Amino acid sequence: MNFLRVLILSSLALMSSASVAWAEDMKVTLLGTGTPILNINRFGMSTLVEAGGLRLLFDAGRGAAMRLHQAKVPLREITAIFVTHLHSDHITGIPDIYATAPLIPPGVGRRMPLEIWGPQGIADVARGVELMFTANNHIRLAEKELVPEVTKIVTHDVPSDGGVAFQKDGVIVTAFLVAHGQAKPAYGYRIDYGGHAVVLSGDTIYTPNLVHHAKGVDLLVHCVAIGSRRLEEAAPELAQRRYSHLANPEMVGRILNEVRPKQAVLSHISLMSRADIPRPSNDELKSRIGALYDGPFVIGEDLMSFLITPNGVIAEPYSATQRQQEPE
Repeated sequence: MNFLRVLILSSLALMSSASVAWAEDMKVTLLGTGTPILNINRFGMSTLVEAGGLRLLFDAGRGAAMRLHQAKVPLREITAIFVTHLHSDHITGIPDIYATAPLIPPGVGRRMPLEIWGPQGIADVARGVELMFTANNHIRLAEKELVPEVTKIVTHDVPSDGGVAFQKDGVIVTAFLVAHGQAKPAYGYRIDYGGHAVVLSGDTIYTPNLVHHAKGVDLLVHCVAIGSRRLEEAAPELAQRRYSHLANPEMVGRILNEVRPKQAVLSHISLMSRADIPRPSNDELKSRIGALYDGPFVIGEDLMSFLITPNGVIAEPYSATQRQQEPE
């Protein structure tokens, strides 16, 4: 009897230790790795960070709600949305999340206001979404499909010069300014939890501010733009215009070399082409970055995830087989 009791207590202790270890893990899922260009394989920019029991969404581009569904994350469980800047490909998924989260599953969908953090102007986005769904909300409230709370969006301006934007249950979200053409302000975000850190570059070129906040992090999610060498020679103005807004492969290599993250992944992947010049290959992208950086990095894909643990960063691809097995 005593032996059985000791065995049970030991098992409970191990389960408790496992729970604590798991609680300190972070998970990052690339929901959308694309740009404003329509691409069925790369939806609009959106990244999910799970830590401390919170589910934080960074940007919500085209198809964010669908990718959350594929990742088996209920829309009602999104704690907050953080927007890097107000370009369309970072916010067009917000209306879908706002309107759909209260309805799924029927009767037990979202019951509280959606909260969004972003640059000055995010309140205009929220009011526009609420106005867009005025008639819808009136009908669904009358039919008791919604509660009044979910018809409102609560917005928070990120500190204009950056700084801690959010802090809850041990999770700290810090915003920092980056350089993205005339999109001002534009932010990157650093998420700290349980001794781990993730940095999302947002849309940017090289900025010392990004390097400072990303030094030695567990995972750096960074944007990239690339045209083939042929395109850069044939259409230098086109290439340079894009490279003045988004880091090219050589710039990414420089950033990674200075930051030295434990793992890096490329997202918001802008592949330039012309009618007579095709898009560059993944091999060219890897080669050009690898010429300047000898550490680990991968080219992101929609629904690829990264588990950040005390033992390192574990990448988990999302396979075509998984997509085929998804229920309709």
